[in-house]
Amino acid sequence: MKKFLLATSALVVLAAGSASAADLRRPAYQPAPPPVYSWTGLYWGVNVGYSWGRDKNTWNLNGVGSLGESQKMDGVIGGFQSGYNYQFGQWVLGLESDIQVSGQKGSTTYLLPGVPATTVLADHKLPWFGTSRTRLGILISPTTLLYGTAGVAYGQVKSSYNFGVAGVGNAIANFKDTRAGWTAGAGIESVIGGGWTAKLEYLYVDLGEQSVTLSTPAVAGNLATWNNRVTDNIVRVGFNYRWGGSAY
Repeated sequence: MKKFLLATSALVVLAAGSASAADLRRPAYQPAPPPVYSWTGLYWGVNVGYSWGRDKNTWNLNGVGSLGESQKMDGVIGGFQSGYNYQFGQWVLGLESDIQVSGQKGSTTYLLPGVPATTVLADHKLPWFGTSRTRLGILISPTTLLYGTAGVAYGQVKSSYNFGVAGVGNAIANFKDTRAGWTAGAGIESVIGGGWTAKLEYLYVDLGEQSVTLSTPAVAGNLATWNNRVTDNIVRVGFNYRWGGSAY
């Protein structure tokens, strides 16, 4: 009987020891790591902002004189953008295009020197414009991107001139053309949750220079040469929704 009890006690001790060793070998519970946000993917969004534009003109009117004019062309802008990002390490490379509706306009009246005196009423508008740009940024945190951007810009420029020549009459010149130039800027974009990000962006836009020669019947058929250049400074906020990236 004693031998049986001793054998039973030994088996119990061995079983308990084995269970304790198994518990020691079993790893402690580790919670799943939080998801890492990925900037890679296709996105689209909307934006709104304000633009401080300038329409620079130089007129040379044969037999009358010349004049340089620089007219403010400010207004509210708003539009849509879409693009694609690819994240590699702390860097994000992407392409983005946008199209904007613009309320930018300006007008001025000035006197063209010479005899006879010529009064010019000038109106300028930028009804719409767009850009296609490369973006390259660095993540200052997993959910905040600081970036630079550059590419091409294009837009429609409208200008209207009403020449009033003392003792002769009036002549009107209207110009409307779509032109292309370049743009560059910088911005910051941050995750706000649910696949959405918010951004603040600045762009400088140069739509290039145009030169036109035209006749002015009100001034006895004299020729006028017009050189025009449009530039813009844009500040806007935007919201993007991204596919293909995981959110916190």
